Amino acid sequence: MAYHPLLDLPVVVLLSAIATGFTPAHALLRYALLPILCALTYHCVTYCPLSIPRSAWATSVGGYTLSYLFHYLDVGVLAPWEFSLQGPATDPSLKRRGKHADTVAARLRFGFKVVFSWRFLGTPYQPRNVPQLDARLRRSRARFLAHTVLTIAVCYLVLDAMDCSADPAVTETFYSLDKVAFFARIGDVSAQEAVMRFFAAVGLGAGLVAVQRGVYCVVAFVCVAGGVSEPGDWPPYNGPWGEICGLRRFWIGFWHQTNSHRFRVVEGWLVHDVMKVPRGGRAARWLRPWVVFMLSGVLHVAVDMSSGEFVPGMTRLRCESRLRQVLTNVPPRDATIRIWRSTVLSHPTTGDRDRGRGSVAVRHRVRHNRRACSDGPRTLSGSCLGLRVDGLDGSLVHVPCARQNKLGRGGGCAVQCH
Repeated sequence: MAYHPLLDLPVVVLLSAIATGFTPAHALLRYALLPILCALTYHCVTYCPLSIPRSAWATSVGGYTLSYLFHYLDVGVLAPWEFSLQGPATDPSLKRRGKHADTVAARLRFGFKVVFSWRFLGTPYQPRNVPQLDARLRRSRARFLAHTVLTIAVCYLVLDAMDCSADPAVTETFYSLDKVAFFARIGDVSAQEAVMRFFAAVGLGAGLVAVQRGVYCVVAFVCVAGGVSEPGDWPPYNGPWGEICGLRRFWIGFWHQTNSHRFRVVEGWLVHDVMKVPRGGRAARWLRPWVVFMLSGVLHVAVDMSSGEFVPGMTRLRCESRLRQVLTNVPPRDATIRIWRSTVLSHPTTGDRDRGRGSVAVRHRVRHNRRACSDGPRTLSGSCLGLRVDGLDGSLVHVPCARQNKLGRGGGCAVQCH
């Protein structure tokens, strides 16, 4: 029976919430529900371009439906959350609790809370690189709302400027389908095309951040203004711009963390449980980022299909692009850091030694002040690196310190008192 694909999204969310709230962690019903959710998601992705004329809306509906499918695979199957535990069954520290009310309403609230918690804010399972909200915005609701409105305006202006600068002639010249395989024809690529593609990638990233952050801020404004949530429940969507240095830092430092938990669980299952790669080894260190990017590529290929802009061979191109990104970024970066640590950081600079000596002097000043107060008033003073040290009464004092890497190979500093 044909129906509108927009109905698939709320059905996927509702079934995921019911399964999470009302069934045990390893219940057979959870596994039986997975192919049903896959069928609903497939129907949504394939029928969105036929039923929703605007590609932006079709992309959003298909992308969110697929995201909720991935999220159920995380919280419903691979790391299943259970109502009686109020957390994932894979956490051995959790015990079954009997204090919370076991009602239908409570189980529904728990199910929807888990399904809508993509970053698990305020829980031990929150991704470690979720940015923190500024303390001034957290304390003041009015300041938070004003800052959110300003962010929405900036995001809108960025999108409006990009829309006004679109030129069909430039698109036909530099971004036609026969020019998709950039590296396969690297010898024929001109400097002008390379520059245009670079700025196109920058513009695409800016537009994507503007869309995501703008929608996030709109929802945050409505929820905080309506009293549904507090400002602290809405940390920044992206991390600091200074984290855009290298593939790994961009992925885990700047980029939004809405997919990080589910991708980490799925790639951990694929790498360690399916492929049997040992944990902690070099193979796992290089393989896991590629699997994450492969999952991201599959997700975005499905999003392209829901928008009606799917190109044959796009799956292969996206996976090859992800593999190339990992191979050309992760091993060279790791080698550079290893060389830097073995050559530069193994020999402390003069500033490192001075800071270590100063910290030792400050700690011993506090310690000897206490000793001087207990022994009675006396005025013995010395000087060390411009700091006043009370309570030292020798001509030469050798101060041992456990932080030898900051103080040099000797493991201490000689303090001359006079």
